[in-house]
Amino acid sequence: MISDQDAMVPRRVLVIHNPAAGQRRGRLLEMVVTGITGLGGRVTCRETRQSGDAEDFAAQASADDFDAVIAAGGDGTVNEVLNGLGAGKSGLALGVIPLGTANVLACEIGLDPDDVEQVARTVAFGPLRRIHVGLVNRRRFLLMAGAGLDAHVVAGVSTALKRRAGKLAYVVESLRQAVGYDYPKLTIRADGVEYEGRMVVACKGRFYGGPFIAAPDADLSSPMLELCILPNPGLAGMLRYGLALPLGKLPSLPEVRVVSARNILITGPRGAPVQGDGDIVARLPAEISIADETVELICP
Repeated sequence: MISDQDAMVPRRVLVIHNPAAGQRRGRLLEMVVTGITGLGGRVTCRETRQSGDAEDFAAQASADDFDAVIAAGGDGTVNEVLNGLGAGKSGLALGVIPLGTANVLACEIGLDPDDVEQVARTVAFGPLRRIHVGLVNRRRFLLMAGAGLDAHVVAGVSTALKRRAGKLAYVVESLRQAVGYDYPKLTIRADGVEYEGRMVVACKGRFYGGPFIAAPDADLSSPMLELCILPNPGLAGMLRYGLALPLGKLPSLPEVRVVSARNILITGPRGAPVQGDGDIVARLPAEISIADETVELICP
C-alpha cells in the first residue's frame, strides 16, 4: 500500500551518516542536503564515529522533532538505522541517501544514486510504502540474510579495499575465499520442509549484490521470504553461480531452489557467520522469520 506525503509539506529529517565514507561521497551528501533544504525540507545531520552509532541515533529520534530518519550510506547503514527505529518505537519513516558500494535498496526502489535531484526530492516528498521486514536471530533486516560463502566473504572483505575498489573488493575476496573455503553442508528447514545447500539467502527484495536478481518474486511489501538455496560445493559451483547471477540466470538454474516461506531455521557449523543486508549480524544456528511490525519506507 502506498500512502502519499502531502506535496506541500516537505519533511523534517534526521540524516545519519559516516564522515569516513570518502570525499566523493561527502560531496554527494552535501549536494543532496542542499537540495532538500532548497525544497523547503528541514535537515539535521548526525555523524557516526563507530559501529552502533547509527542504530543509537535512530533509536533516540523523536516524532516530535522529525518525520523520518534517513540513512546516508550503504545498505549496512540502512540496516543499523532500521534496527534503531525498531528499538525506538517512534513510528518514524525510513529513507536512504545511497552512498554505499552496492546500494541494493536503491536498486530495489528505483532510486538512482547519481541523480542528486531525484534523491533530494524523494527524501523531501517521496511517497511512503509500508514494508514487511525480516528477522534473523531477532535482528531486523530489510533486504536479505544469508549463510555460507557469501557471509564468509562479507566477514573477510577489507573495509579499506572496499572504500578504494568498490564492488571489485567483493570479487577479490570471493575468489580468495573460494579457494580455501570447505563449503560445509547447511540444513534449511522452511515452514517445516527440509532442504540442503552449501549457501542460502533469505530474500525480502529481488536484488542481490547490486542490480542482480536472485529472487524474482520477492516483494518488500509482502509478509513472505523468498529462499534461494544453492546446493553445489567447490570452486566450480561458486563460479557457476557467480557467472549466472549478473546474467539474470541464477534462479533458473536447474539445481537452484527458490521457495517461499515465513519461518526458516538454518543449521550448519556452529558460530559460522550470517550476513544481513551486507553486514555480519548473526551466527549459526539462525532463525529467520517475518517481523510482526512493519516500517514505512520513503520511495521515489
